[in-house]
Amino acid sequence: MRRLSHAGFKNEFVRRAILPDWWDDACAEQPNLLPEVELRVARFLRTPLGDVRSPGITLTPPQYANAQLRHVRDINRDRLAPAIHAALKIGEATVRCLRDTAPPVRHIPTDASDWHDQLRPMEGPIKLPNVLNDLWARGVLVIPVDNLPSPSFQSIVGVVDNRPAILLGYHLDEPGRVAVLLAHEAGHIAAGDCAPEQPVVDEAEDIVDNTDIEVRANRYAMRALVGADQPPTIEANLDFRQLAKTSIDLERLTGTEASLFIFAWANRTRDYAKATMAAKALYRGSGARQLLRKYFDRHVDLNAASDSDRALLRCVYGDPELSETSR
Repeated sequence: MRRLSHAGFKNEFVRRAILPDWWDDACAEQPNLLPEVELRVARFLRTPLGDVRSPGITLTPPQYANAQLRHVRDINRDRLAPAIHAALKIGEATVRCLRDTAPPVRHIPTDASDWHDQLRPMEGPIKLPNVLNDLWARGVLVIPVDNLPSPSFQSIVGVVDNRPAILLGYHLDEPGRVAVLLAHEAGHIAAGDCAPEQPVVDEAEDIVDNTDIEVRANRYAMRALVGADQPPTIEANLDFRQLAKTSIDLERLTGTEASLFIFAWANRTRDYAKATMAAKALYRGSGARQLLRKYFDRHVDLNAASDSDRALLRCVYGDPELSETSR
């Protein structure tokens, strides 16, 4: 446990993601259980079992040298490696546990206007369920993660076992905010920005990143959700009540869901705290996490998971046990 902690995997994460679900404190005093733990650690770290069994060898996570870090604070790349590795391992476990009815992978349109037309429902505006339904129907995994090594990230998009996967590391619950984030990550997938062992990692949304790859993904998200490269400009210095009123007025005028305007405004101003207050003022500040888990449960069969995969999927938001009411 000390060596794992030094590698960036603290006790809370190890107990949830690596150790079996029957493990308790008394198990640590039973030497006959050590081989089981060593094998699990070797599989998780993709490290030779002999290295795990040798106390003098330092344990380290894979470094993912080709990962593209975006919106990053002044942080050493190596410090994010444990969270990146854990997320991709959770993604691999998700692929292995997909239901037999899981659809094959279909490309997200490279033209965001085409995707906008496909997302738009027969009646009403585009909302988070439309985005989730479309992504899962295309074989794109959308995985809300509750427990990751620290420091973590807002989101990561990559390719695991030939499937695109979006993993959400922050516990965001505003549906409009999550819809914008997922559309942004879909833009990375549509553009071919990510590949196996080469994920795109957005550490924090409040960090300005004006690189071409991020500007392109932001533009893709707006065109997909709002129907234009840029939504109508809303003044930057409004208070949250004015922001809410302006956004609901735009909804009535354009038919686009108000919270999309709110979080497009936040993406420009980086004032997510005020945007969250505005969304709450419109009673649109919660429910995303429940929707994310609903779609995850619909496509992933946790009951059929192996013991080690069940451990990894304990990191997904919510209890790993499926219930009939959650389907």
